[in-house]
Amino acid sequence: MIDPEHGPGNSVPTTIHSTHPDPALHPELPQVNSVVLSEGPRVRRELVHYPVHSRNTGEFKTNQITFRSRKNLGGSWQNEPSKSFTLEGDDQIRTAVRFISAACGGSIPDLAGDFVMVPAARGLDAEEIQAALDELGASGQTDILASLLRRVARERGAAVELFKRVTTDPDAFAAAAATMNLARYRQELRRMEALIDADAREQDFQTLLAQNSWMFGSEYSEHLSDQRRLTRDTQQDFLLRRTTDGYVEVVEIKTPLTGTGLFRFDKSRKAHFAGQDLSAAVGQVSRYIEELESDRLAIKARDGVDTLKIRAKIIIGRNGDQEQQVALRRFNGHLHRIEVITFDQLVAIARRVTEHLRSVVSHQRAAEVL
Repeated sequence: MIDPEHGPGNSVPTTIHSTHPDPALHPELPQVNSVVLSEGPRVRRELVHYPVHSRNTGEFKTNQITFRSRKNLGGSWQNEPSKSFTLEGDDQIRTAVRFISAACGGSIPDLAGDFVMVPAARGLDAEEIQAALDELGASGQTDILASLLRRVARERGAAVELFKRVTTDPDAFAAAAATMNLARYRQELRRMEALIDADAREQDFQTLLAQNSWMFGSEYSEHLSDQRRLTRDTQQDFLLRRTTDGYVEVVEIKTPLTGTGLFRFDKSRKAHFAGQDLSAAVGQVSRYIEELESDRLAIKARDGVDTLKIRAKIIIGRNGDQEQQVALRRFNGHLHRIEVITFDQLVAIARRVTEHLRSVVSHQRAAEVL
């Protein structure tokens, strides 16, 4: 047989060993195929294929691939179950094959993060696909792209059609993606505004933002939802990866403090000073930064997150009057690696994202009319 990867010119043949188990003992296995990956005097590693059939009807059911380790004991090869494992079904097998091909072929970017592997159809240029995805992933559209990919992943062949559309007409695709998400984003923004007006609990805001990290804006590219507890005794509300440099940033969520300003005015000194809630929040986040920096090497080795010169953001309170806003601007100017924004400012960021989506849709519709 010809190796389909290398063709008839392959100078290193691969020997496949095929056996037919006793049908009385294994009626579900009409054939077993294996290949030796490596063999020494004491250890042999094999890849074994089991095409599993129904014991009753003989109908094919599924494929299994086992990475088997065997040890030479007194001239007899014995299985080592603790050093072997099995891939069950075609989905696991295809995923493994794609991963091995991408990893060994140098297709995985030299960046930290999660990457999606998709089959490229004939006639599609991989560089064109990557360029189109990069364009869609810019300007706060990462969440839109991820949502669409999840949808097309449910249907066989849909991903190929998606990328055909992306490469031939990326503007139209971006408009379609924006249209699909604009209504949902607006609805979630109204939920945020309702929580602010109700002066809801911290947990309510944390839950909503965990489901809608796009509200933080394009300044961040990734929500590290599984790595909130990087130190032993503390848990951060949000860890977000910055778009510009890839470093992480702590985001601490408080409450709108409706009716209470962030700053108090000292008449004798004619100056504003941070109120109790704001001072406590800054002290809490300062401790986070100190702990994350002191454990930097351990965190990097354990979690793969670099906390070098980590920054933090606190979301607390409302804008208040002009004096309160000026006081906050001055306060931020004197903070080191910490920024305080209000819930009103967070809403403004989220509103800019929805306005961007609306402009994409409007631009495409205008182009269609012309």
